[in-house]
Amino acid sequence: MSDIRLLGLDDLPLCQRLESDRGWSTDEAKWRLMFEVGAVYAVDAADGDGLAGCVVVTCYGDSLAGVGMMLVADRYGRQGLGTRLMEHALQVAGNRVVELTATRFGRPVYERLGFRPVGSLTITMGPMRGTACSPRVRVATPEDHAALLKLDAEVTGADRSKALTGLLARAERTVVTDGGFAVAWTAGPHRVIGPVVSPSEEAARELILAAAHGADRDVRIDLLDAYPGLRPWLTKLGPVQGSAALPTMVYGAHRPPGDRGRYVAPILISMG
Repeated sequence: MSDIRLLGLDDLPLCQRLESDRGWSTDEAKWRLMFEVGAVYAVDAADGDGLAGCVVVTCYGDSLAGVGMMLVADRYGRQGLGTRLMEHALQVAGNRVVELTATRFGRPVYERLGFRPVGSLTITMGPMRGTACSPRVRVATPEDHAALLKLDAEVTGADRSKALTGLLARAERTVVTDGGFAVAWTAGPHRVIGPVVSPSEEAARELILAAAHGADRDVRIDLLDAYPGLRPWLTKLGPVQGSAALPTMVYGAHRPPGDRGRYVAPILISMG
């Protein structure tokens, strides 16, 4: 098997071909963001036909790293390539705490490497009704960005300014309230809402409604465990749960850093 190599933006079509092999479909704009703020590693297929596997590592300052898009072509499955790619991702992360959201296929690999489950993520998507804006929520301006980055660092325990600044530049709509914010951006057929940080469940509802306001496409928001009441509430508005809740996992610590009790929805750059 070939060596693991760092990909460049010119390799993006190869990543999309690999995704297609596994039945995934990620918007090109999202892939471009992953290349911009993270590092995409891959192994070339021994038969010369594209990539055998890939993984994305996004380092947030010196304390945290996110790992996702761990994909292995079907014809190279069960040959240890997933483990090899994840071991490389952990080497890249160094002493940082590593977090990811696991698919059912990836979870056994992560557990063998020492990841532990710490929570869950529920994917919801669909048309969203009743997106009136609360007077307590307003559209963000560039002057809000520094405070937004500071709040994000408090909640995640990491400096995610590079990734978040890149996302804000692409955002369709960013809204803020006292102690919270939500970013909405376009990825393929969806208006994706995330990250979302909120001081309360009530504020989280207001932020989500404001972020979805005026959407001309289905809304996708992946809910973490901060406020469990959001899941049934959101379903009543239209978006439905796309699958069973997926485990969130960490490596190198008993829990992820920061005040995750206020972390409503992730940045959603990549998934394991």
